[in-house]
Amino acid sequence: MLKHLVSVSEAIDLLAKALSETIALDTEEVGLLEATGRIIAHDIIAPEDRPLEDSSAVDGYAVRSIDTTGASHYNPVMLRNLGVLRPGGSSREFCVEPGTTVRVHTGAPIPCGSDAVLMDEDVGVEGGIIYVYRAAAKGLNVIYRGEDFRAGEVLGESGFIANPPLIATLASVGLSRVRVYRRIKVSILTIGDELVEPGAVRAGGKSYNSTTYILYSLLDRDSIFSIRYAGILPDNPVVVRDAILREVSGGADIVVTTGGTGVSEADVVGDVADQSERIVFRGVKLRPGRPTSCFILGGRVVLSLSGFPVAAWTGYEVIFRRSITKWLGLKGFDRRYIYAVLARRVPNTVGYTSVIRVSIRDVNGEVYAEPYMLRGSGVISSLLKTNGYILIPEELEGFEKNSVVRVYLYE
Repeated sequence: MLKHLVSVSEAIDLLAKALSETIALDTEEVGLLEATGRIIAHDIIAPEDRPLEDSSAVDGYAVRSIDTTGASHYNPVMLRNLGVLRPGGSSREFCVEPGTTVRVHTGAPIPCGSDAVLMDEDVGVEGGIIYVYRAAAKGLNVIYRGEDFRAGEVLGESGFIANPPLIATLASVGLSRVRVYRRIKVSILTIGDELVEPGAVRAGGKSYNSTTYILYSLLDRDSIFSIRYAGILPDNPVVVRDAILREVSGGADIVVTTGGTGVSEADVVGDVADQSERIVFRGVKLRPGRPTSCFILGGRVVLSLSGFPVAAWTGYEVIFRRSITKWLGLKGFDRRYIYAVLARRVPNTVGYTSVIRVSIRDVNGEVYAEPYMLRGSGVISSLLKTNGYILIPEELEGFEKNSVVRVYLYE
């Protein structure tokens, strides 16, 4: 029975500590194309400046800014074009002298003698003569050496989730491989005599197993996990305990169970936890998600989530992901959020953190959050019909209408 509930913040801290005590996360080197979504295992330092020399930000004409003083459509300045400089060329290939210019492509080095680049639309061309229609300030359309980043600068911090911009940045300085943490091995066990898998024949009184599928999908989307689904187990504590130990011996870092967390004779997980090495916490002051529990068995963390899909989602989203972030010091793993005006009042039971699903909508340029008030932890459609959630802290009785709230986005 859930008697000594912990707060959400306590659960996060306790789970993060348990993970740090039970998992040694090794590293591996992977190619850049395999690194997206992986956890960077060390600070990545820029080996050189980028760009290596001053370069053009546009297609246009490199000029001496002083030569364009007073230029306009009514009083164009004539310059003689010396040639074309492309990316990969040398800044010494042409030198701009008074009265001359050089055609440059985007990314080409700035020719010696020049200090600005005019865009194509700012000039007229007649043969080898360029007519300048505007004055160019020094530095116009010039990317200076090291403006992107300098040698020795940290490009990616340890704990950062590698994203496409980082992958492109590493490629731009010639790095083809990166050291990352191995994926965290998670085994999922589903408990419930009443469950059958989607696609199976459903006899009277049986329910399709949907909770595993939302959990597996969440883990898979987060990409730092290696996931194994070990199937449905009966409401039998001996079978459940043996299955957990089997997953641990098979290499699981974390075992996540769904279901079997009732508060009566159906509390299978509680019976297993009572025989474990240590109970980390047994229930959280969280709605939905109150049964979320954690214990150590076989030297590994077992996280028990509700068998109801929305409550399991809440336990994963609010407790598990944040514990992983805290344990590994992750950067870039937090859910994105926005601020919105609450469309109506939402109450809370003081002492509990409540997770309220909301829909974001635009009203005359202002962002509003419309609460989805069906709180049932089995109402899966509530996640389909909303695109974010708000957290009501345990010390508050709720949020009033027109309050500005932080909305965590699902994507």
